[in-house]
Amino acid sequence: MYSKIVVQYREAPTDKSDWWELYEPFEETLSDGTTIKISAGYVTDFASVPWILWSFFPPIGKYNRAALVHDYLYDLQLREKELGEKQARYFADQQFLYFANKVDPKGFVRHYIMYQIVRWFGRSAWRASK
Repeated sequence: MYSKIVVQYREAPTDKSDWWELYEPFEETLSDGTTIKISAGYVTDFASVPWILWSFFPPIGKYNRAALVHDYLYDLQLREKELGEKQARYFADQQFLYFANKVDPKGFVRHYIMYQIVRWFGRSAWRASK
């Protein structure tokens, strides 16, 4: 059973995206068995997707869990000190794919495309979190 994601819309600092604030703590177990705890108050945009692609890759919806975990791992830069930037970012991106497949096992082709997009464009977001 999944833990519930409780968010409320929050005015974005710019007009470029929508932001959502976590109103209750959220806990999730990653693919390697590590548990992360995201505190209430954490802010996410879920998925940063250009509006032209929303019909195929919606920024909000059934992939919220995958996007929330991914955003948090990027913000935290989990394991960068131990693994280095490349491997730590790879791990975070793998978690996006893992949770997308968990939520919708039949959508693995779509998830893989989404994962590749995250891989291609995630480097700048990872470095912006520093």
